[in-house]
Amino acid sequence: MKRYTIFQAPIMAFFSPSFYRDVGLNWKGTGFTYLFLLLAICWVPGSILFHLHFANLIETKTPAIIPQIPQIKIINGEASVEVIQPFKIINPESGTVLALIDTTGKTVSLEGTEARVLLTRTELRYRKNDGTTTGFDFKWVEEFTLDQQRVSGWLRVLRDYGGVFAFVFKLIASFAFRIVQLLIYAAIGLLFAKWCKTSQSYQTLLRLSGMAITPVIIANTIVKIADITIPLEWVLYFIAAMAYLFLGVKAVSHKKNAQDREVDSRPVHS
Repeated sequence: MKRYTIFQAPIMAFFSPSFYRDVGLNWKGTGFTYLFLLLAICWVPGSILFHLHFANLIETKTPAIIPQIPQIKIINGEASVEVIQPFKIINPESGTVLALIDTTGKTVSLEGTEARVLLTRTELRYRKNDGTTTGFDFKWVEEFTLDQQRVSGWLRVLRDYGGVFAFVFKLIASFAFRIVQLLIYAAIGLLFAKWCKTSQSYQTLLRLSGMAITPVIIANTIVKIADITIPLEWVLYFIAAMAYLFLGVKAVSHKKNAQDREVDSRPVHS
């Protein structure tokens, strides 16, 4: 019979061997539902902070940039702009070039420019955070028009729902990552079980792995919200998760080994 519930898990997973024993012996399933709920809760505060920051950024930064955007038409994969080119969109605060528009063919690369975006006749190229560039080819675009009104509409949507979009994306991405992580950790748990001279099912080890990374997920959430930088934090998180997983396997193995000894010591009746 279960002694603990999933509502106690975020606290008990930090310190309680009896909790891990209960999860291993009395809980059912893989624990993926619990993991999804935990991640959903942990992403809420970060998504709220992102929404507030992003909305403020749109409100304060874009009013001076949007009026600079000319009307851009893309027809049958080719872009055209009725302005003198190369055309620059400038950050009014720093004076740096945010984007270049050149459909004449004179500018074909972001190399040697400070711009992060380049619109040519056939593609849109942009510079990623790591300095590399990638692009989007217009060959699949039959007809599209970009103007200040459309950009303003997009920004209003992002201002109002940016936090929701961020929450959904981060939740799905992190859940997929954690599932893969649990599959690997459960395999490591098989080695821990062998070391503790017991046998545990892979499903049980998945549940224990989910509880073992619970403190890591919560700690990581707090660190990110507080904007704290920890050197090699992934190494520390891995060590912590392994320590909790070993704690869980050991707690379950002690109970199972004791039960096995009790069965072996019972008298055999003829």
